[in-house]
Amino acid sequence: MEEILKKITAIIETYESGVWVSADNLRVMLRELTANNYYLTKYNIEYFQKFNAIQYKHKGSVASGKILAEEQVPELRIIRKIMEATENVMWSMKSELSIIKNEK
Repeated sequence: MEEILKKITAIIETYESGVWVSADNLRVMLRELTANNYYLTKYNIEYFQKFNAIQYKHKGSVASGKILAEEQVPELRIIRKIMEATENVMWSMKSELSIIKNEK
């Protein structure tokens, strides 16, 4: 998972810096970012299954089971936030590609 996060960070940093210069480079970056977001989804599913198992096996209330699961599987929330932010960057890249296309 660390490798995926490093790749996502590098792509976003390159995009933010404006170094990508061409539409072709931006398309490659978008493709890589989308693929890495998919790979991160696999970890999201894995941690969600752990979260559900803890919550389901908990003998107390649903609310206390959820709190317990959130404490024991903090990775789930972190991954969700990273995926959400990554999706926002992907939308921005798509918009930028659209603008470039319309300018031609």
